[in-house]
Amino acid sequence: GQPDATCHAFVGESVILPCTTTSPSELDVSHLMLFWQIESNIVHFFHNGEDQLTFQNANYSGRTSLFLDQVKHGNFSLKLSNVQLEDAAVYSCIAKQSGNHPTPTQKSKIHLNVS
Repeated sequence: GQPDATCHAFVGESVILPCTTTSPSELDVSHLMLFWQIESNIVHFFHNGEDQLTFQNANYSGRTSLFLDQVKHGNFSLKLSNVQLEDAAVYSCIAKQSGNHPTPTQKSKIHLNVS
């Protein structure tokens, strides 16, 4: 994945946490598992071509979204709405490809500062 990045947001704003794959041509969204998390807390989970928010941390409910039309092009960036002070953290973007063309797990970390 890309090198670690730092983002800045103000309380109440939206922020986009960047994450892109290095090999989008091999992307099969139906076999993609995409995790956004802080340590073991799931901020957003995408699997089998759709959002899977059953295990999403309640603090992020209704505030996260992917750019679904961009995922197949390797853009895994997460939009976080109505940013709160407690959202300041290091977010991990973890992408795994399963199925016939497994690819190595890609991981990047994005540091979000909030003020």
